[in-house]
Amino acid sequence: MKGRINFDWLVLIQMVIGYEWLQSGWEKIHSGTFASTIGKTLAAFTAAKNPNGWYVDFLKSSAIPNKELFANLTMYGELLVGIALLGGGLLLLFTSLGGYARAYFWVLLAALVGGALMNLNFYFAAGWTSPSTSSVNVIMFLIELILIGFVFKFLTKEELK
Repeated sequence: MKGRINFDWLVLIQMVIGYEWLQSGWEKIHSGTFASTIGKTLAAFTAAKNPNGWYVDFLKSSAIPNKELFANLTMYGELLVGIALLGGGLLLLFTSLGGYARAYFWVLLAALVGGALMNLNFYFAAGWTSPSTSSVNVIMFLIELILIGFVFKFLTKEELK
């Protein structure tokens, strides 16, 4: 019983992270202004105070010239990660995965890696602007790493092979 309670807490944490991604992606898509304003936002992230010179170079050389692509990857990436984490959590809590367990955990792994990469991206872009921006991205990144570890644990179980 103790193992199931701990598992349920991990799934609940996964769902909270998923909700945050889903809400963020949906707001960006629904507002209709994210794609048109991302150039200004990215330019602000290249400000002289940004301590991550290599990341500023990436923004200037890759993200800003391809701002429409970057905007779409961000919006829909957040939405898809949110759907996968939140929906996947509901599946884990209320259904038996049966023969689909291995495929489920691979999708979950992809969502967690995508979320972790986006958190790193946001941290390097804007973490220097405020302690709250920095800390929320670090916390989400660490939680996603912990969940990735648990997913690897499940993927290596014999009954899933």
